Amino acid sequence: MSEPTVNAGILGGAYLAMAKLFSYPNPAIWQQLTEQGIVDPVIKQETLEAEYLAAFEVGRDNSPVPLFEGMHRDDAARDGVLQDLLRFYEFFDTKLSETDREYPDHLVTELEFLAWLCMQEHLVEEKGGNADSFRRAQRDFITRHLAAWLPVFCRRLEATGTAYSQYGSALAEVVEVHRGRLGNETQEPGDKT
Repeated sequence: MSEPTVNAGILGGAYLAMAKLFSYPNPAIWQQLTEQGIVDPVIKQETLEAEYLAAFEVGRDNSPVPLFEGMHRDDAARDGVLQDLLRFYEFFDTKLSETDREYPDHLVTELEFLAWLCMQEHLVEEKGGNADSFRRAQRDFITRHLAAWLPVFCRRLEATGTAYSQYGSALAEVVEVHRGRLGNETQEPGDKT
């Protein structure tokens, strides 16, 4: 993913793909991942499920890695993280799924929200509007949340020795490309990031 060709629509799609990748790989999710070329179909659903469980639920040789931001942040209490996330979601009038019942700080929830922000930017730009507010929201959300815990998450994930350690690296790359794009496009004169 090179920066000059990355637009908001592409980034939104990348975040949705990452959200699927870090969702529990039931047969339907696995089928979507393999059909979209995100996971090699040689990796069977049962194998990916075992890797998911080893990485995030029960562990293998190490402790499992939680998929929740508040469990990786030493600089902020989980309650504060949850409250800040809820304010972000409420500001944009987005609602958490009633059926999934995930916490606001779940990785998949955060990735889906970033995908939504990117898609909103893309839609506004297609209509010829000014999407600066969506870009500022993306930059703020990444800085205050995803980038604040992703390095620790990826280090812990790497130690699991599962396929998900590679997926964590891919996610970190998407976030860095996105941050580079946002830094180049939305930085005001005299604004230091």
